[in-house]
Amino acid sequence: MSRKANVEYTLKSLSNLMGEKRRRQQQQQQPAPAAAAEGSASLGERSLLAAAESCSSLHSQASGGGGGCSDLERAARRQFQRDETPSFVYVASVFSALGGFLFGYDTGVVSGALLLLKKELHLDAFWQELLVSSTVGAAALSALLGGVLNGWCGRRACILLASGIFTAGAAVLAAAQDKETLLAGRVVVGLGIGIASMTVPVYIAEVAPPHLRGRLVTINTLFITGGQFFASVIDGAFSYLPKDGWRYMLGLSAVPAVIQFFGFLFLPESPRWLIQKGQTQKARRILSLMRGNQTIDEEYDSIKNNIEEEEKEVGAAGPVICRMLTYPPTRKELIVGCGLQMFQQLAGINTVMYYSATIMQMSGVQDDRIAIWLAAVTAFTNFIFTLVGVWLVEKVGRRKLTLGSLAGTTVALLILALGFLLSAQVSPQVTLNPEGPSGQNSTCTKYSYCNGCMLDPICGFCYKLNKSSVVESSCVPVDRKSTMEAAWGRYVAFVLLNFILKGP
Repeated sequence: MSRKANVEYTLKSLSNLMGEKRRRQQQQQQPAPAAAAEGSASLGERSLLAAAESCSSLHSQASGGGGGCSDLERAARRQFQRDETPSFVYVASVFSALGGFLFGYDTGVVSGALLLLKKELHLDAFWQELLVSSTVGAAALSALLGGVLNGWCGRRACILLASGIFTAGAAVLAAAQDKETLLAGRVVVGLGIGIASMTVPVYIAEVAPPHLRGRLVTINTLFITGGQFFASVIDGAFSYLPKDGWRYMLGLSAVPAVIQFFGFLFLPESPRWLIQKGQTQKARRILSLMRGNQTIDEEYDSIKNNIEEEEKEVGAAGPVICRMLTYPPTRKELIVGCGLQMFQQLAGINTVMYYSATIMQMSGVQDDRIAIWLAAVTAFTNFIFTLVGVWLVEKVGRRKLTLGSLAGTTVALLILALGFLLSAQVSPQVTLNPEGPSGQNSTCTKYSYCNGCMLDPICGFCYKLNKSSVVESSCVPVDRKSTMEAAWGRYVAFVLLNFILKGP
C-alpha cells in the first residue's frame, strides 16, 4: 500500500471512529437494543486498531510522517475512552473527601455545642473563645507540617494519620470531664484538620483523570460545607437531651474518621508520589487500575517529565516559593489567588458559622434548641449555594461569579452589622446598679445601658422581664467561675431565667 493510501485509510478510520462515538452518545439518549450498541462499540474499536496499525506502517516507511498520525491516533483514543473512567476513581475521591467532611463537621459542630457547654461546664467568654479558636490555630500550624509530611510519607499515609488523629480527638472530646480536657481534644482535632486540608485536594487531583480533575476536586469543598450542615443537624437532634448532649455532638465525628481509615487501608498511594520516589512499576500498575482500558503511557510520561523538570529547577534556582516570587507572571497569579483566599477569610464567614447559634441568641432567641435549629438553616444555605456555585462556575465564569459572591457577602455583612447596631441602640437603660460586697467587682456601676454591661466579661445579667411592662434592668457583677451565675445576691434567680438581652 502506498504512503498516500495509508494516510487516507488512517483518516477514514479515525473519521469512522468519531462517527461511531457520536452514534453511541445518541443511542444513550434514545436507548436502542443492546446488540446494536455492542456492535457499534466493537466497530469503533476495530476502526481504532486499524488506525493504529496504519500509523505504525507510516512511521516505519517515513519517520517524518509518523508523528502527526500518532498524535491523531492518541487524540482519538482519548476521545473514545473519555467516558469510560473506572468507578474506582470516584470511590477513591469520595473516601478522600471524607477528610473535608470532618473539617466541616469539627469546625461547625461547636456552634450548637457551645450553648450547652457554657452551661454544663460553666464557661466564661474567654473559654468559649478559646475552645473555638484553638481548633483553627492548631489546624494552621499542622497545615504547615502537612506539606512536608506529604513529601516524606506520601498522600495515603497522611490521610491515614489524619483519620487516626480525628478519631483520637473525638474520643477525648466525648469523654472530657473538664474544660481543660475539652481544650486538649479541640487541639487534637485541629491537628487532624490541618493535615487533611493539605492532603485531600492533592490526592484527589493526582488520582483523577485530567478531564475530570477540576470536577472531582470540588467534591472536597462540597464535603466541607456538607459537614458543617450535618453537624448543625446533629446539634439540633442532641440538644433535646437533658444532659451531656454535647458529648454525642462532638464524639460522633469519630464515625466518618473510622470509615475513612479503614477505606484507605484498601486504597492505593498516589501514582505521582510513587514516581517521585522511584517506584515506577508500582506507579504504572496503580495508574492502569485507575484508568481502566485507557492508555497510560502519555500520562505516565507527562508526570515523569514534570517531576524531572521540577527537580532540575529546584537544584538550579532554589526553593519553589522564591522562583514563584521572582517570576512576574507567576507572582501576579500567586498574589491574586492568595489575596482572594485571604479576603474570603477576613470577611468573617468563619466567625458567623462558628458563633451562628450564639448570634441567634443575641438577637433575642432565648431557647437553646430554637437557636441551634436556626443556625442549621444558615449551614444549609451555605451548603446549597456551594452546589449552586459549582453549577454556575462553568456557565457564568469564575470572574463574574467571584465578583457577584463578594458583592453578596458585603451586603450580608452590612445587614448583620446593622442588626448589631440597632440592637445596641434599643438597649434598655440600667435603672439599678447594686454595689457588691467588699471584694466583689464594682465596675458595673459605670454602665447606663444594658449593651455595655453585657459586653463586659466581669459584669452582666442586664435583663428585662418578658411579656410584661417591667422595663427596669440591673447590671450586677458575675461569678468569675461562670458567666451564667451572679456573684452575689437575689439576682441569681432572675438571671438564670432571663439573661438574654431583649429589645423593648
